[in-house]
Amino acid sequence: MKELTQTLKTSTISLLMLALMFLVVEPAIGNAIEDQFTITQSVTAEISFLTPSSDITMSPSLAGLTGGTANGSTYVRVLTNNATGYSMSLTASSSSGMIGNTQGGNIPALVPAVAGVPDYAFSTMGSNLAGFAYTVEASTTGEVTQPFRDNGSNTCNTGSTEGVNTCWLNATTGPMLIINRSTETAASGATTTIKFRTIIMPSPAPAIPQDTYVATTTLTAVTN
Repeated sequence: MKELTQTLKTSTISLLMLALMFLVVEPAIGNAIEDQFTITQSVTAEISFLTPSSDITMSPSLAGLTGGTANGSTYVRVLTNNATGYSMSLTASSSSGMIGNTQGGNIPALVPAVAGVPDYAFSTMGSNLAGFAYTVEASTTGEVTQPFRDNGSNTCNTGSTEGVNTCWLNATTGPMLIINRSTETAASGATTTIKFRTIIMPSPAPAIPQDTYVATTTLTAVTN
């Protein structure tokens, strides 16, 4: 019995020593280890017209001799996930204003007091004149570009006021930057409203023939 007990002790000690030697030779088996890695997914920037512009019928119809004022507007909603936002420009198919469908006449584009700078007000014109112009408004403050901002009283392209029905400009065949946003939009998009106005003063010279007049404009939005 004594010999059996001694043998068991000796065997136990031998096993423990073997285990210890194994742990010394293979330390990774007896310690916690980590193996860390990353997963990368690129997401590209996109832009779309969530709500495209609609055609405009100016209202009311204007009398060719006694004249008057007509207005119309459209809006677009732009959606983008681009971190630095987007910009949008407006380009006309003609710099001559609204073109008659059949008679070849035109309602001239507004001639601003300073070329390329919107006129603050556009409610009347000089005697015997006619004009066509547009202005821009945005649903988010800070998106309208500087030319369409004013000083709050009578001058555009200065100050930070984004007035309503102020800062009118002639549309041209060269693109005009009208919106510049520096962040991505909400899921509902960012809304821009473009308003147009036609004014015909009494007895315009040259005369404006009876006709239907059309102006075609293009909005181009790109990521910044």
